[in-house]
Amino acid sequence: MSPSASARLKALLAVILWGGSLPSTKVAVSQASVPAVLWLRFGTAVLVLFAFLALKKKLRFLSLRETLIFASLGFIGVFFHNSVQGAALQSLSAGMSGLIVAANPIAIALLGALILAERLNGRKVAGILLAAFGVLVIMSKGSLSFSGRGVAAGEIFMVLSVFSWGLFSVLSRKALQNREPALAMGYVLLFGWLYSSVPFLWTGGYGEIPSIAASGWANILFLGVFCSAAAYLFWYDALRELPASEVGVFLYVNPVVAVSLSVLFLGEPLTPSMIAGGALVFLGVWFVNRSKG
Repeated sequence: MSPSASARLKALLAVILWGGSLPSTKVAVSQASVPAVLWLRFGTAVLVLFAFLALKKKLRFLSLRETLIFASLGFIGVFFHNSVQGAALQSLSAGMSGLIVAANPIAIALLGALILAERLNGRKVAGILLAAFGVLVIMSKGSLSFSGRGVAAGEIFMVLSVFSWGLFSVLSRKALQNREPALAMGYVLLFGWLYSSVPFLWTGGYGEIPSIAASGWANILFLGVFCSAAAYLFWYDALRELPASEVGVFLYVNPVVAVSLSVLFLGEPLTPSMIAGGALVFLGVWFVNRSKG
């Protein structure tokens, strides 16, 4: 298998796992607070990745410059991104969250243009606007006037998580040049876990651990081992080999998995506005990633 084909397969595996992370997080935060779930999730991921690095004899200390880079990425892509996503899932269904997350490739394209000076032609701009309109349809439940309801906090948090992930992916593309993805991801997760320790200790999250049921632990371990250690590592491997915008297109698989699992296992409804808005988001993503020039 060629390096590019392997990178595409890893990107696909990562987004499939992340699609499962939304309903899994929904279950976990129903049994423990967001700070407790994040601390346990990323603590598990750090143990797994650093054990892997030690076995492969790839573990080393960072330079000061690398420390600053990976500490920043750990805040944006691990701590902040997952904190706002966890907060959103306390009040927002996993299925609707997955459809909003479908706009991730749009955020990557926008931020790639702003930060990496990637060109946006007319068709890409149209795709971005179309996907944004789709997100509005989802959030308004089909009533674009938003009459009778404001935008829920969970919806705002989920949109913030989309842009934080786009920023993380674009910045990571530069940070991975001439660096081992497993080592980089290990330290990114370590810093993310250290940041998560502050609210965990501040809110007394350690007191919640004994009351977490077996189903909660199963979902936390799934989030830590597969959705964090494995999926983040797959994503970094793909980003080192392929342009951020090309890797980003795989993210439209994420909501398909999230919605399917939410309907099948959590009994969440699939409404006409979710279907229509999701279709507009996917169409917008297709415009952005299929356009030439």
